[in-house]
Amino acid sequence: MAAHAMVVSGVRRRIGNGQTTLIWGHPWLRDNPSPLIQTEMPGQLREARVAGLIDLHTHTWDPHILSDLFIPEDVERINMIPISPDYEDSWYWMGDPKGTYTVKNAYRRTVGDYENNPVMVEVDPICPMCGLDHEDVLHVLVLCEYSTLVWNVTQLPITNIIADSFTSWLKRVLAVLTEEQTRLMVAVLYYIWSTRNSAVWKGSMTRPTQVGRAAAAALQAYGAAQDYRTQPDAASVTSTEPGGGALRCYVDAGFRHGTGEATYGILLVAPDGSFVAAKNGKLPVCFSPLMAEAQAYKEALYWLLERNNTSVSLLTDCMELTTIIRHHHTPIRSYVGVTVD
Repeated sequence: MAAHAMVVSGVRRRIGNGQTTLIWGHPWLRDNPSPLIQTEMPGQLREARVAGLIDLHTHTWDPHILSDLFIPEDVERINMIPISPDYEDSWYWMGDPKGTYTVKNAYRRTVGDYENNPVMVEVDPICPMCGLDHEDVLHVLVLCEYSTLVWNVTQLPITNIIADSFTSWLKRVLAVLTEEQTRLMVAVLYYIWSTRNSAVWKGSMTRPTQVGRAAAAALQAYGAAQDYRTQPDAASVTSTEPGGGALRCYVDAGFRHGTGEATYGILLVAPDGSFVAAKNGKLPVCFSPLMAEAQAYKEALYWLLERNNTSVSLLTDCMELTTIIRHHHTPIRSYVGVTVD
């Protein structure tokens, strides 16, 4: 009972056909600024259901009813909610991508609230590598005395480039480096960042000369790996895996936490790795990265059917989505469940 308020604060309605969800009184919108409708409720609509806002012919939100009843902010938030006429409305818990409440993710949410409280966390602004200046991206990766020593070791022609931000520095560097030098530059940035983290968490740092050698060795190993991937033997190993002789379709999604904006990218390649086709675009507003990945996967299926490609291996880097699709025997209460179905 002590956790009751916290549990209730995370409960939301998943809209299906809208028949059992109150327009006013049930939390069914995105949490900005609140999951509740902000428009003042007309007394006669106290028991009105969300189904009354849906066009029965198009199975979309009725724009005329929305503009008549709600303030523009609510109209915008309602239009972000997906409609699934074949589903009943149901409850889910927003603290979990699959909508299921567990003590584990409730604990994580509670701890996260404490960790994100700026009053409780003190951050030392001084660079952990040199201990002299305030830390920002440009200082850590470029201007710090330690980083300068590393860049001198690499002998890349960038030590005289001056900029007021890391982004502008990077643009100027890319304009003067060859392709091979650019690869080395990326490797050096990675190893400087790794050393910075080691200074923060372990209190130890690698010698600048060793950082330069580690970056060069990583670049050489990367090149060897790329050469191996292009050899016929590597291709023949791939083709012996399940579905290896079929087209391969790579699917990925992008997601912005603040706005819910989501995008997708699809790449279709032949069994030998050669390019066949590709597509990208915007997705409907999503509530989580998992929802975006599921929507992207669904978009790929539609696209493949349109192309009449029916023997394809679909590949995603989202392990959680892969697990859900393969073991879809437990109900998924969030909007992800509708997409996976």
